[in-house]
Amino acid sequence: MKKAVLIGVPHHNNLGDHAIVLAEREYIEDNFKEYQYYEVSEETAEKCLEKVEKHIHPEDILFLHGGGNLGDEYLYVEEARRKVVQLFPNNIIIFFPQTMHFSNTEKGKRELNKSREIYANHKKLVMVAREEVSYQTMKKEFYENNVIKTPDIVTYLNKNGIDQKRDGALLILRSDIEANLDEQKIKQIEQITRKYLKNVVYDDTAKGPGILSKYREEKIEEMLIKYRKCQLVITDRLHGMIFAVITSTPCIALGNYNHKIKSCSETLEHLGYIKYVDNVEKIEENIKYLMSNEFEKYDNKFAIEQFKQIKEEAIKLVK
Repeated sequence: MKKAVLIGVPHHNNLGDHAIVLAEREYIEDNFKEYQYYEVSEETAEKCLEKVEKHIHPEDILFLHGGGNLGDEYLYVEEARRKVVQLFPNNIIIFFPQTMHFSNTEKGKRELNKSREIYANHKKLVMVAREEVSYQTMKKEFYENNVIKTPDIVTYLNKNGIDQKRDGALLILRSDIEANLDEQKIKQIEQITRKYLKNVVYDDTAKGPGILSKYREEKIEEMLIKYRKCQLVITDRLHGMIFAVITSTPCIALGNYNHKIKSCSETLEHLGYIKYVDNVEKIEENIKYLMSNEFEKYDNKFAIEQFKQIKEEAIKLVK
């Protein structure tokens, strides 16, 4: 049986990345039923991809894990991706939806040139951007490749769950290298929120030890239960926002140091209950709006429709 191989599956503690894998697997199994699904870990892709090579045949399709790592910030991931593209010139390769960010430095320009040269040589490569800024940049920089745009792959999931009473606010705020809020701003957010919702709880979608594949779904569901129980989420994490989307939870998303949250939020504006703000001062007016309106539950049909493009592009490349 032909294989559909998802390469670059993480085992770290970021639930956003694990939700991406969950959605990627569901998408592959829904749309490539004539293929047997396999996963290759991020560690294997980095260190011993050659061991996988002998099991891959030209009729197999390779999918590379999506997210926000197309660039030089997480260079080890970009290097592994290049290696896959070079090692399998005859296979259809699909980059699941990505945010692209090569820094405007000598290093960033150098790494972009390396990626451009390697990707341009692959004639069966489909690159998927998950928001408009990355889409335009990818079309410009990878002009010899096939580039399409869809939402973030996690929007493929619908996790509304059972109706239950909601109470309080959940603050999902970063404390890693991408953090953009200082302690004073965080305190200000809490004070504003407590004016409208007494129960305010802090949490994060990346904490604790790494997560093995067998616990992936369980750990994601534990977090989604917290979303379904709250009235409001305020977050500076992209998948902090996306989890709100798929659980129909009103959400205020704060911008981070690059374009990914703002640009991804623009694809979700039609939902009504997702509000993007670029500074803390705009939070209060949006809390008032979200708390005084009712919204339709999330329906992933809009996303499923857009993700059809991926299969369509793959079909064109099958010979």
